[in-house]
Amino acid sequence: MNTLGVEPSVTSWNDGEARFLDWTIDGVALRSMEPTQHQTPLFLDDERWRESAVETLSRMLGYLPGHFDDGRVALLMCPLCGDLGCGAYSVEVVFGEDWVEWRAFGWQYDYEPFDPSGEYKFTGARFDRKAYETLLGDLLSNYRA
Repeated sequence: MNTLGVEPSVTSWNDGEARFLDWTIDGVALRSMEPTQHQTPLFLDDERWRESAVETLSRMLGYLPGHFDDGRVALLMCPLCGDLGCGAYSVEVVFGEDWVEWRAFGWQYDYEPFDPSGEYKFTGARFDRKAYETLLGDLLSNYRA
């Protein structure tokens, strides 16, 4: 089983920067596994993103359907607008009795079907379901507060 976590991070560009919590898998930042440009989880240190963080975490926990028509969940998105038309790194989230798996990681737009032919360093991970739900549930509670 893999270990899912979060760590404070920042990304910068010409017009500014964004502070956020980055996903880690076995202690390695997900953003470091792929050439993400400036895509981030929508867990930004900014009040205007609180609702998006709550929605994304609810989708990752299976409380809401995925961001995309095929049920996939966006993990890394544009920190300027959060628009899935800009594209996002997404996964299929599958729940087992005692595990949660992220499968078929890849780049996706909301206006076209996912193309699984891309080659990515991060291909997926399997997490202990209780630990996964505890981490995401704690994050969800913090963003709702």
